[in-house]
Amino acid sequence: MIRHPKDMAPSLNVRRFGALVVLLTVVTSGYFAVSSLADPGGLVPGGDQAAPRTYAAYMAARSVVLLGGMVWLLARHAWRSLGLLLALNGAVQIGDAAIGAAHHQVPQTIGPLVFAVALLTAARLLTGRNPTRGRIRPTSR
Repeated sequence: MIRHPKDMAPSLNVRRFGALVVLLTVVTSGYFAVSSLADPGGLVPGGDQAAPRTYAAYMAARSVVLLGGMVWLLARHAWRSLGLLLALNGAVQIGDAAIGAAHHQVPQTIGPLVFAVALLTAARLLTGRNPTRGRIRPTSR
């Protein structure tokens, strides 16, 4: 039996969970990217100086590319590729949590850890081989 790529699509619940994680990531990361550009001093002391403004612009540019990539892969139903991008974003969130922990900042540790768990869970589910329910599967004899 010839299998088509759509036969190996994740289940509807997995796709919905992945889409929800993408949506929440885009909204929250997008918010921080825009707010860091609009008012860098609101996020960190001394943020209104040239160096933090430049750094905020660099981070916003990277966010636009990564978040745009997530939205594009979701729209294209490229589930395995989206899973990889979610895993990479999960690794970034683990790094952010480590930075928050090193500075003894509880919210900056817990928030990224929650996102890391959601991102890595969605990544695992999307990249796993989960045939869509109700499809004909080859039988072994």
